[in-house]
Amino acid sequence: MGRFVSFLAVTLALVAAAASADAQERGRGLGLGRFGEPPAVAAGRAYQEPAYARGYADGYRHAQDDRADRRSYDPVAHRDYREADQGFNRSYGSREAYKTNYRAGFRAGYDAGYRRR
Repeated sequence: MGRFVSFLAVTLALVAAAASADAQERGRGLGLGRFGEPPAVAAGRAYQEPAYARGYADGYRHAQDDRADRRSYDPVAHRDYREADQGFNRSYGSREAYKTNYRAGFRAGYDAGYRRR
């Protein structure tokens, strides 16, 4: 019985490791942003998620306003995009990395909001 339990434990560990490796090959578990964007700077996830999510929400809102007001598609025209530090907190890490991820989220959100995806 003891050997069976050991065999089962080892088998489950190998299956879990294989599943994890398979998921990483498909881009999961690599620190990708909430919306599947790769991180622009190789660093911890601490600031990637909030920056991308905040940028996405801001971009989506600006795009809906632009579309409603019949303005042309231009995410870069917005001050939020250019400044890109809305919601930044020092605990997130580098301000420049935060800005890069914020802008990536903003562009994705703007595109989705303008095209109503």
